[in-house]
Amino acid sequence: MPHKVKTLQGWYDEVWIKGDLDAIPKFLAPNARSRGIMGDMPFSIEDLTELVTMVRELLGPIEITLPITMEQDDWLSALVEIKSHSADTGDPVHVFGQVIARFEGIQMVEIYTGTDSLTLFEQLSLLPENAMAVMLGGTRLR
Repeated sequence: MPHKVKTLQGWYDEVWIKGDLDAIPKFLAPNARSRGIMGDMPFSIEDLTELVTMVRELLGPIEITLPITMEQDDWLSALVEIKSHSADTGDPVHVFGQVIARFEGIQMVEIYTGTDSLTLFEQLSLLPENAMAVMLGGTRLR
């Protein structure tokens, strides 16, 4: 497994799956920045620590795989598959995301992510079923 893929999978395994927040500096450079988690708002390492904690509280045990990866120079792009269940209802959770990361050495310094948050929150029963279809029809969720 190429080192960038190994690092990214390690990031998900140690930080997101095991919840080892002390492992974050192993994967992210001190000046690392992430975008795409909540629109265009940049996330610092401290913000990511809070995000990981909040997401892990919503889910049961998490499985994260990288079914497709592509590398070019300092960059790695990956399809991210996330499986779990709602900590509240026990309902299954299965969503996909994408990540593009730039590496300096063995650490990530730039991360751009996109996860199907709409489906995630539907599966967690925090949004109505078929929210996307409802909103495409012009209905506002309030």
